[in-house]
Amino acid sequence: MLELNGTIIAVILNFLILVWILNRFFYKPVEEVIEARRNLISSTIEEAEKKLSDAEDLKHEYEDRMKEVEERSQEIIKNAASAAKDMQKDIIEEARKEAGFITANAAKEAEIIKKDIYSSVRSSIGSLVCAAAGKLIRKNIDEASNSALIENIVGDLEKAEFN
Repeated sequence: MLELNGTIIAVILNFLILVWILNRFFYKPVEEVIEARRNLISSTIEEAEKKLSDAEDLKHEYEDRMKEVEERSQEIIKNAASAAKDMQKDIIEEARKEAGFITANAAKEAEIIKKDIYSSVRSSIGSLVCAAAGKLIRKNIDEASNSALIENIVGDLEKAEFN
């Protein structure tokens, strides 16, 4: 069978010592380095996932804020347009009132000027008529008769003019 001689025992003993040395000084440190590396990679992945999640949350928050800002800007534009329309209406109304006031003043002024012209023309026509009548009859009428004659002629002219 198998003979156990000293060489085999020495080989087995050497092998066991080699396994113990390799285990003690090589496998365990390498295994510890591998485990530390595995833990580092795991924590780095977890940290990256957390940062990615945070970035996505920030992105959603940014998008929500952008929507709010867009809605707010649309509301501000709408309010500004409404205010501009109201202001436009107020300005137009004020202009219409002012135009009405100017028109009324112009009508009053025209009426005053018309009366002044009418009065002036009336006395001028009366004087001209008297002068013409005086020349025709070659007779000088006194002042009271002249005024009565002017009033009579102008009254007749007014009736003829307004009818």
